[in-house]
Amino acid sequence: IAIALAEAGADVATASATMNGDEVMAAKRASKKIRELGRKTISQGWDVTLPVNIQVGLKQITKEFGCPDVVVYNADLALAKPLAKTSDSEFSKIHQVNLHGAFATARSYVRDLKDSKGKIIFVSSIFGSRGISNTAAYASAKAGVTGLTLALSQELSPQITVNCIASGWMSWTPGRGTNSVEDNLLLRFIPSRRFGEPSELSALAVLLSSEAANYITGQIFTIDGGVSTHL
Repeated sequence: IAIALAEAGADVATASATMNGDEVMAAKRASKKIRELGRKTISQGWDVTLPVNIQVGLKQITKEFGCPDVVVYNADLALAKPLAKTSDSEFSKIHQVNLHGAFATARSYVRDLKDSKGKIIFVSSIFGSRGISNTAAYASAKAGVTGLTLALSQELSPQITVNCIASGWMSWTPGRGTNSVEDNLLLRFIPSRRFGEPSELSALAVLLSSEAANYITGQIFTIDGGVSTHL
């Protein structure tokens, strides 16, 4: 999404969701590609479970770039575990990353934006509206992101549009199995018979970031190859 926005002409700041070295380096690599496209960029290490970390990070971006026209919150932490075996700490961590971080990011952005117009895009999951066994912690957090999108679209209009991209099984989803329909039962339940690709999220994110989407707000856009309808 970051690179697609840069290709569309935007200056783009990137941030990791945790201070994990691999994630921080991934954000740096994205910024390197953005710089190669001739756009301004900055790369940060965030811990989205700490609201003050988000606030400081956004303030630094605002200081160097001006307040962002668009904020995309794409932090994701999954947990596949039966309800009875899910600990309090696991439930809390899943909600901190998926929901609390989204809330804190939107709040910090609104405070920094002041009277300017802006856009918020949450990247979430179809599990926020479709149930599946052993995902109570994850699904409830993603359902919270759906509710956050709907509530903020009302509260922040007309100054800020707020939308959500809910993805299904993508090419990077852990535990998805092989790409063979013959060998992977999961693919038989996806009408498109394949997993989604990054470009299929980024194209929509670019549209929602553009002036062409100024009248679009409070929407949950599902990109899942039709699996929600099939299930």
